[in-house]
Amino acid sequence: MFQSKRKILIVLALMFAAGGVHAEQWLDEILVHRTPAFTGENPENCLVCHSGERMRSIADGAHGDTEDDRAPFGNNGCESCHGPASIHVSRAHGGKGFPPLIGFGYAKVAAPRDQQVAACMYCHGGSQEGMEVTPFEGTTHDKWIVTCSSCHQVHAEEDPVMTRSTQAKVCYTCHAEQEEGHQKVGRRVPDFSRMGCAGCHKVHRLPKN
Repeated sequence: MFQSKRKILIVLALMFAAGGVHAEQWLDEILVHRTPAFTGENPENCLVCHSGERMRSIADGAHGDTEDDRAPFGNNGCESCHGPASIHVSRAHGGKGFPPLIGFGYAKVAAPRDQQVAACMYCHGGSQEGMEVTPFEGTTHDKWIVTCSSCHQVHAEEDPVMTRSTQAKVCYTCHAEQEEGHQKVGRRVPDFSRMGCAGCHKVHRLPKN
């Protein structure tokens, strides 16, 4: 094995010496800029490594419905949202894919904001037949720091922001001043546990021209 690796390194060194820039571009293309493909594997294979209650909870929600061909699990499973994973699952790369899978949120490994939003809007933007279009671009929350996952939880049986009784708590994450200081509507402050915030505020509505 050691001799084989040594021969490969010698060949690559000679290629660089003889080919210069062209050899470097070829090596870069082969080792780095490969295009991953969908694996077609069951999501359970992803859960072997990405285990835990939060990961598995997606199976109990709308996104984990294997019988609905509009849902991620009815198509390419985890890869429907996180991207093709053929390189990611390769034993040769140990989970370090090129390019990396789409990570959501604000962690260091998260994908750029535009890529995160595009992953959600692929379905929720109307490209999936039978899916209601959910506007985002141009809405009030279409800001540089806000992504869909800022408000929504996919890895949950029920998305808290889609449930009236828990919706306000999600909104308070950013709009903390409204928890104690919301202005009265008529004679009293709205009952957020009954109405949520969406009873009045339509965050996915495009502004009128």
